Amino acid sequence: MNVERILSLLPEGLLTKLAIETEVNRYTKKLQGQVLFKLLIHCILSHKENSLRSMESAYESIGFSVLNAGRKKQQVRYSSISERLSTINPDYFEKIYQACIDVYGKTLRSKSREIIRFDSTIVTLSSKLLYQGYLLKDGDARHVRQLKFTIGLGELPQSVHLYKEQKHSSENAALGKSVLSYSGKAIRVFDRGITSRKTYDALTDKKIPFISRINLKSKFQAHGINCLLSSIETETLIIYSDQWIYLFSEGCRKATHPVRCIKATRKADGQEVVFVCNVDDLSAKAVTEFYKQRWDIEVFFKFLKQELNFSHLVSRNENGIKVMLYATLIAATLLLVYKKKNKLSGYKIMKQLFVQELEQSLLRNFVEICGGNPKLVNKLLYLNSS
Repeated sequence: MNVERILSLLPEGLLTKLAIETEVNRYTKKLQGQVLFKLLIHCILSHKENSLRSMESAYESIGFSVLNAGRKKQQVRYSSISERLSTINPDYFEKIYQACIDVYGKTLRSKSREIIRFDSTIVTLSSKLLYQGYLLKDGDARHVRQLKFTIGLGELPQSVHLYKEQKHSSENAALGKSVLSYSGKAIRVFDRGITSRKTYDALTDKKIPFISRINLKSKFQAHGINCLLSSIETETLIIYSDQWIYLFSEGCRKATHPVRCIKATRKADGQEVVFVCNVDDLSAKAVTEFYKQRWDIEVFFKFLKQELNFSHLVSRNENGIKVMLYATLIAATLLLVYKKKNKLSGYKIMKQLFVQELEQSLLRNFVEICGGNPKLVNKLLYLNSS
């Protein structure tokens, strides 16, 4: 699937419809919702390091002029972009993001058992620069603030949450809340950041399937016998135990529901690993293989920060942070669809190919619009004052 086909699934009519629904352009003459959306996506994809000044420069570029063809161009400064980010309705970008998940998700549906990997990532800045988020204090007694983002990654990034309160500095609070709030049927896969037995019980109460890992020193009580007659080998593990157990909290309180406990040793170093889940219709080997796929979200977070510049906050206002979060995830969704549909490996090369194809498409459109007429080139690039 080429870039033009992917972008065609997100038509201008949909952007306009959502703009009307959210009243994103109310009382606004400059940088209307559709224009700011295209500018952000263009910059996130095209710039290694994004900034307000680079956005101002991008607004004047030929590529963006083609993306914005048909609309009256206005002179825009970086200060105007900053102000608009801090005041624009973020619901507009959230709705575009949800539309992307709905539209593109249909093209990527798998016939196999679906899983969704949950994890958190943190963005940290000096408290002098970032007014949102919870305070931390480092060894040099300088205060810093952190914002925590949790994401569920299935075929596409879903179930996105932003946390800025101190209570959510704990993974039990933030990640646990995100896992429980997701309404899909996929198996939740998460790491040892969630240690609360109450979360495990709540998931089982709601008949929500999950797979995780626990620490080796976790207290438990057997609830059945080891059902493995002999060990099972995978590429990296030797599985030697599969039984149901009751876990205990740090306060020695017994969990309400039992969990399935699968024990294995790593072939590489002989270290023991313990998996827990509440599913009984998967083999022990399948459970460990599903958990192995959790690593995909670690790679995805690295991609967001290194290739899409997510760790650099263009806006330090909560409103602007939300807008940039959704814009970044929309850009990531477009890239993931391109990657999966074209069976590409690796994130960096996938982004390079996508941007290269997008630039070629914009150049073709530029030539078509101008028809080789220099006067039309000037008209397309001309800045009309507002």
